[in-house]
Amino acid sequence: MLCLFFISIGVTSASDTSDNKNVHDDEVNTNIINEEASDKSDVLNNVSLSTNSNTTYTANNTNTSANIHIGASTNINTNINNNTNINTNVNTNVNINTNINNTIKSKTTTPNENLAAGGDVKPSKLTQSQILSASNSVYNYVNKYSKLPNYVTIAGYKFSMPEFMYLISKTIVYKYKKITSSVTVKYNVKNPTKPSGSTIKAKMDSKHYYQYANNVANYIVKNNNAPNYVSTSWGKMQYQTAIYGFLKSLQWSYLHNSKLPSSLTLKVSKSHKINKNIPKYTMAVSQPSADLSKSKVPSSILNSKYNGESLTEYLSPSKNCQSDDATIKSLANTITKNCKTELEKATAIFNWVRDKVSYSFYYNTKKGAVKTLSSKSGNCVDKTHLLVALMRSSRIADKYVNGKAKFTSGNTYGHVWAQVLVGDTWVVADTTSSKNSFGVVNNWNANTATIYGSYSSISF
Repeated sequence: MLCLFFISIGVTSASDTSDNKNVHDDEVNTNIINEEASDKSDVLNNVSLSTNSNTTYTANNTNTSANIHIGASTNINTNINNNTNINTNVNTNVNINTNINNTIKSKTTTPNENLAAGGDVKPSKLTQSQILSASNSVYNYVNKYSKLPNYVTIAGYKFSMPEFMYLISKTIVYKYKKITSSVTVKYNVKNPTKPSGSTIKAKMDSKHYYQYANNVANYIVKNNNAPNYVSTSWGKMQYQTAIYGFLKSLQWSYLHNSKLPSSLTLKVSKSHKINKNIPKYTMAVSQPSADLSKSKVPSSILNSKYNGESLTEYLSPSKNCQSDDATIKSLANTITKNCKTELEKATAIFNWVRDKVSYSFYYNTKKGAVKTLSSKSGNCVDKTHLLVALMRSSRIADKYVNGKAKFTSGNTYGHVWAQVLVGDTWVVADTTSSKNSFGVVNNWNANTATIYGSYSSISF
């Protein structure tokens, strides 16, 4: 059985803000406002959390989700599924500059843009600062609404509550052991099967709640699901209560220079509202749009008309678009061997790059087409290099397009995608997301995007 220990952390009095690490459960103020929250009196502000040590969990449906954007700037935007928008300013150690002011008019010169990285973000690791910031925001949300959010978005990716439980458990372990490295993300952690527990009234020192956090992290690694409860000397601490306890310790850490509190108290009734609401979030698997080989090219404001210009430069290899490479040519032939039309070929190549090459977040070109193919991963620039190379190997003309776009994650990045010539139309092609299809972009807002220009090659 897992042993878990928890804590009551809140906003301490002035005398507690120096080196006093004993954290008690005082009222926590929050900037999160939910206009549709019904029972505002039932909050955890006056609930002091205690810890117990046995863990098993389950997650069911809730109607409220907190979407907390952390990592791309120092502004955390919290969106709740019932159309509530919240902005909570939180300092993080992640500094990604999204100010892009370059305007490029030439269609043949290389754009002077050094911040292209846009795409679906699925980080392999998160810094402890990112996790602390998320913990602070989620803790305030729970104190306001007496329930856990369905998911938390960190660095542009939505994490389910079981995944987030692993992250916060591991962060407590690292901080206790004075490990400063980033936490490796564990994806696809399943919900607990049937959360249950007892009323918790406890006070514990840091050694105890570290041990419980370590047990939870190990349990999740071994079983790939969150526990229903955590067994402690105070009784069974239910899944939701356990998460809240961990959050309190990390929220205190967030407010006190990344230190863990030396002791924490936790008081939560088994019948409290937090234990009745089971968060549930399943990462939706985006289905590709209908096969375009049997339809017309979709209309898009990101498309443009072919004006009869020479196509030589849009069919030629370049430093990062090695369309004359033997491996690239062989793959292009394999992908298009059963295709009869130009649209079928373009669609098949697009689908292959989108589905077979995973998106990785980094800035600018690091690999080029050949190395992107061999590694099967790349950011928006490198995935476009590979797409363009395969198209040109199949004698399909295409351009690079450079701009700035706001993604569905809420983050704004410099971005690179392609336009592929089919008939008399330069068709938008962005392979950075499974949400997109040939001629269709769903992972960023085309209406608000800034387009700097289109080019035969890109060197950055």
